[in-house]
Amino acid sequence: MLPWKTTVAAVVVLCASLTAWGAARAGAEHHTFWVVHGRHNTVYLLGSVHILKPSDSALPPEVLRAYADAHALVMEVPLSDLSIDKLMGLTLDLGTLPPGKTLAAALGPALYANFSAHAKPLGLNPGYLSHFQPWLAALTVEQLELAKAGFDVDSGADMQLARRAQADHKPVIGLETAKDQLSLFARLDDAQQREFMQYTLQDADSAPREVESLVGAWRDGDTGALEKALHDGFDQFPDLYRELTTDRNRKWLTEILPLLREDQDYLIVVGALHLVGHDGVIELLKQRGYVPIQH
Repeated sequence: MLPWKTTVAAVVVLCASLTAWGAARAGAEHHTFWVVHGRHNTVYLLGSVHILKPSDSALPPEVLRAYADAHALVMEVPLSDLSIDKLMGLTLDLGTLPPGKTLAAALGPALYANFSAHAKPLGLNPGYLSHFQPWLAALTVEQLELAKAGFDVDSGADMQLARRAQADHKPVIGLETAKDQLSLFARLDDAQQREFMQYTLQDADSAPREVESLVGAWRDGDTGALEKALHDGFDQFPDLYRELTTDRNRKWLTEILPLLREDQDYLIVVGALHLVGHDGVIELLKQRGYVPIQH
């Protein structure tokens, strides 16, 4: 689910037409997809882009075969956490300012004016967000920018597979909760939230292009390009990115390793940037003696 840009949307958030997987990708060597063999089973790992354009959302055949083979789908959060009502309630609980405080006061005059200038062309009345914490207001602008460019959460790779699993009554296992994810942003202090808003607005206009670029790297299985995006995020928000990626990867590993000792197969779907880099899940599995093979 998270993060949302090349700083946060494209890493949370972190895509060509239905024919792209056939024609344009015919010569591609890899997907952002790995196969790991346990002693008695196989665990598949798909790096997901959490938002895709509906016209560009077809999943590769290898992933669909892995889904069919898998006893269960493993996602960042369980299906029960993905209901609109639950997510809205949780987001408001964690993202609302304390009584008596306003977004304008939290940001200061100059930054709030910049926020308003970005919000209004998106059809967003800044006054509606007056009780939002800056991190939530920033992500709202980011999501609207991406939606305006045609990106859609429901078309994301993980949501597609979640809907299939629900229809097929296939078990869905969560590695963490939605509260775990959103709490990473809610824990930012006032100065960090203002900085987060500043970077978000600075990159808002270019976010759709950055996501398009990440989507291309994702489709090509270009782990080098994905790892560069990860490092760029660390450069801007080292503490947040450590919590968003490195710390979560290590926690997830404790859930993934037991799956490799079972008899049934599993398909694990997490944000693509969680699988790359020296602290990524793939490298962590290698350190434990497994041999993930990219397909």
